[in-house]
Amino acid sequence: MINHCPVCDTEYLEGEYERCSSCGWDLTPVPGSASSKLRKAFLAKQQIQIDWARRMWVRQQMPGEFTPHPAGKFNDSERFSQLENQVDERFNQVTIQLQEARGERAYLQSQIEWISAYLQGLNFQQIETVLSQVSEWIQGSAILPTQGETAEPFYPSSEVGIDYSRLMNLLSKGKWRKADEETWAITLKATVREEEGWLSIEDLERFPKTDLVTLNWLWEYYSHGQFGLRVQQEIWERVQGDYTAFCDRVRWRVQDNWIYYDELDFSLEAVAGHLPAIAWRKRSCYGVGKSTAQEALITLFHSLQNI
Repeated sequence: MINHCPVCDTEYLEGEYERCSSCGWDLTPVPGSASSKLRKAFLAKQQIQIDWARRMWVRQQMPGEFTPHPAGKFNDSERFSQLENQVDERFNQVTIQLQEARGERAYLQSQIEWISAYLQGLNFQQIETVLSQVSEWIQGSAILPTQGETAEPFYPSSEVGIDYSRLMNLLSKGKWRKADEETWAITLKATVREEEGWLSIEDLERFPKTDLVTLNWLWEYYSHGQFGLRVQQEIWERVQGDYTAFCDRVRWRVQDNWIYYDELDFSLEAVAGHLPAIAWRKRSCYGVGKSTAQEALITLFHSLQNI
């Protein structure tokens, strides 16, 4: 099938070329169906870049726009050199724009994959809401939740390729124990400690910040602000970093007894900050490896403060 470059109108066979042979425009097809709201929103944004690149291309084809020699006279060699330099400069500008567009397209493709996994656990009305949020975000009008807000994130972000669809599904169904276990599995995967099965302070210090924020968002949203790392952090600050007092507040310690993991209250009837239990696994007076639970909490809260 013969198509035309949207910038310079050069003909090309679909699927045969990745870039236009004349202007260098990226000819990679935009993914998604023709009726997809996400695809339409991306094409609308891309059209702005196409219009700009087309104007630059037209200007390059019009010698009259190039700056004349100050004296009004120059030989063919000088004319060609001046024209070549200015064409090169404008071509470089177009190339930068094309690279930015390609980067945006790759980023959007990664987000489409996340959204696809996310939508599997939603009903039709929720899907419509999410697509609307994504469309607004692409057009630059959506606002990300800020610290303290429990608005639903419209896509789960990860620095290290974590798939959050299972955790979101468990949280949405109120399966708090399985969600806590999945959170621990994600924590090990994000820090590349799946084989070891435990964490050191160094592991927690290099925990991906984006994933830490995503975990907090998901727990806060699906528990309606009852659970989450920032909820725990606020309690930690109120007890001035006293781990025993903290555990008394979040019921990880009851009547002077440090509870075991099986004794956690995996329901929304639990006190604020009761979940998730990332800082310990077997018993609340133990840690998650070579570090104590108190050290693990301090490290996690310190990371949250710097985000």
